[in-house]
Amino acid sequence: MKMYELLNVSDQLNSLPLGKLTIAQRAALTRTICAISQARKPFDEALKEAREKLKPEGFDDLAGKGSRTPDEEAQYKLLVDEYNEAVRTAIQPNLDAEVTLTVAKPMTMEEFLALPDCAPDWTAGHIVYLQDLLGITGE
Repeated sequence: MKMYELLNVSDQLNSLPLGKLTIAQRAALTRTICAISQARKPFDEALKEAREKLKPEGFDDLAGKGSRTPDEEAQYKLLVDEYNEAVRTAIQPNLDAEVTLTVAKPMTMEEFLALPDCAPDWTAGHIVYLQDLLGITGE
């Protein structure tokens, strides 16, 4: 899968409320989330590095200022736009990189199918997408 897909899966699984899951189902989900965290570490480090190295001069001063004049506000907006674009450009190759997710003990189909109960806004498309990316089969 691509890194951007892994990040999407990470966001979706990390946002699940776990109250409706049994301890065994939570454990299965936790194993998967931990594996995702390990797989995304290189991206997270690259993003942190890009944010640090590409920060424009004077950015922190303007960002931390409580009230900005209209000129300062315009300058700040320009700095933010340029900064975001520079970071986005720098990390794009990392987002497109292939990544392999290895879960020591993957979720069973039964454990996986308990997840939509926690996320009533998930559609059938969400479920199939996640099932495919996580490599969960009915076997």
